[in-house]
Amino acid sequence: MNIAFNLKQQISGASVALTLVSAGLVAIPVCVLAQTSAPVKVHCLAAGNTTPEALGDRPGHSIAVGEYTCRVEGGPLDGGIMTGTQIYEWDGVNGVGKAGFGITRTPGGKAVYVNTEMKNTLTMTDGKVTGFVATGRGYYPVATGTASSLAGKAYSYVAKPAGPGQFIIESTLD
Repeated sequence: MNIAFNLKQQISGASVALTLVSAGLVAIPVCVLAQTSAPVKVHCLAAGNTTPEALGDRPGHSIAVGEYTCRVEGGPLDGGIMTGTQIYEWDGVNGVGKAGFGITRTPGGKAVYVNTEMKNTLTMTDGKVTGFVATGRGYYPVATGTASSLAGKAYSYVAKPAGPGQFIIESTLD
């Protein structure tokens, strides 16, 4: 997602300026498209993301909005295109999702997803962000066509970086 900004925060009592240039720091979407417990891979590219905005009440506290487009590999929407938006509240290197939703489309079906739990933790090496690990849960309030079996089902996911502006989500039905 190619986000670059400096964030002053307290880490172990020391003020550190972090440069965040990595995929998935803002938008960690999720889409579970498997009908079995086998994980589905979703290959994502960040698009249209905003720079995190300081909230001004304490160091390292910010809000970030991310948009993304993904290609689904596996499940009833295999080959589908997913688009969505994610909003995270950041406290230093820890993010908690406040809103996450989107839709996956194929010629044979569509599925709307809503994330209900979202956590994201930046990984640090020598005071610099080197990646992230995001986890969460959600459900499908609407699913049609080849995806109709997903309607009302819950999922969980893990997301990790896959290159500049890219991330991969592995998800399973609960």
